[in-house]
Amino acid sequence: MQQTDVRSQHLTASGNVDGLSRNRLKSISYRGNGTDGYVRLRNGGSSGAILCELDVGTSDSFTIYVLLPGEGILFSSGIYVDLSNVSATTVFYG
Repeated sequence: MQQTDVRSQHLTASGNVDGLSRNRLKSISYRGNGTDGYVRLRNGGSSGAILCELDVGTSDSFTIYVLLPGEGILFSSGIYVDLSNVSATTVFYG
């Protein structure tokens, strides 16, 4: 198995992670703002296919951490994080 470095990026608004380069999502943490919302992880930009979606509930004003199994999710054209009613997120990728 090939070892890769894991990097992180913190976002407070929707945007690209590490440009649009090929990466694997390893884990993510996020904090809601007390209103229903979501975190959508798209392949290749704001209109790309949704490869992972996480719901944010009204009681999620604390930080939630999600560790993905195996090698994570491959984003062949880059990871775009689409946030709705989320205060902040940190994406771990490699």
